[in-house]
Amino acid sequence: MDKKRVIKSLETISDELKLKVKKSYPDGFDGNLIRLMNAKKEPFFCIPLETEDTNYLIKVAVTKNSDGDYELDEDENEFGGDGVIGPDDYDDFDE
Repeated sequence: MDKKRVIKSLETISDELKLKVKKSYPDGFDGNLIRLMNAKKEPFFCIPLETEDTNYLIKVAVTKNSDGDYELDEDENEFGGDGVIGPDDYDDFDE
């Protein structure tokens, strides 16, 4: 059976998926970002996440800096802006 392939935004995924992201990327996801292009040829960034029945690409907010590089967006990133998930981040979610 083929898995579903879904693209979702980090801000809109369920609490269950957020917890799975935190567990899958305990040291942050900054080094795991994948750059893709949308239909308008604009870049967007995501991280892969796999569940039993679905392969997700979770879009994360980034900002283009003055050097032309991209950085995780501190205002919209739910995991502290640096992509690093610490022990305190687990307090908001039940297992």
